Amino acid sequence: MLNEISSELEKEKLKEAALDMSSIKPILESRLTSNSFQDEISEFFREVAALKGQSVHDTLNQMVTGTQKYLEAVNTPIEFKNGLPTDIDKFVDKLENISIGIEACWDLFSPESRQFFIDIANYFCEAASKLQGWTGLLIKLRLFLPSIFRQENLFKKYKDSFLLIPKAVKMAIELRESKRTTQLEATAKFLLEQAREISKKQQYLLPYLKHLGRNTEEQIEKNQAAMAWAKARMEEIERKRNQRNS
Repeated sequence: MLNEISSELEKEKLKEAALDMSSIKPILESRLTSNSFQDEISEFFREVAALKGQSVHDTLNQMVTGTQKYLEAVNTPIEFKNGLPTDIDKFVDKLENISIGIEACWDLFSPESRQFFIDIANYFCEAASKLQGWTGLLIKLRLFLPSIFRQENLFKKYKDSFLLIPKAVKMAIELRESKRTTQLEATAKFLLEQAREISKKQQYLLPYLKHLGRNTEEQIEKNQAAMAWAKARMEEIERKRNQRNS
């Protein structure tokens, strides 16, 4: 099982969740400085904040940080040799950042992504149990000299990292089971759908603005006014649609 850790950390499910995080990140960041979103979205953040027992601003900051760390982790490749990561620190940082993203943004992930995190948490728990026996002893011997050189117990650091994702998933689930919230999942689904729609609209605009940027990142940076206009227009259309349906 330990030889399969690399493939687990490169699964498409992690990247699919990252696509949602990429779409939601601009909404989270703009929400810190703007009150332009619909009442449903504002209520979502208030409910999550109440769930965590903190302010809305602190909750948003946590989500922004969690989103950044998750995206950073998914885009960090890990090399393995003989079943062990060639860089223990890089491996641990990847798992830690994924865990931070899972715990901070649990409500923003799709049901499919949350189930995947539950599955991968169980996988890591099973893998961690194998480090208690003969397999763990062999790994400890292989890390003995590097640990002396670093003056750090690399085996313990490696072993403890296997429980980072399981702990994050467990805390996220237990928190939501201990406190009832009003339509939190339905509102989160609405937010995710809106984020995806905004992302699609932004990608649609980019081909018409190529002369303003040498690459996608520069286009986005230099065309904030156009993006803001597109977002405002979408919100206006959405409000009118809601009014017609009410």
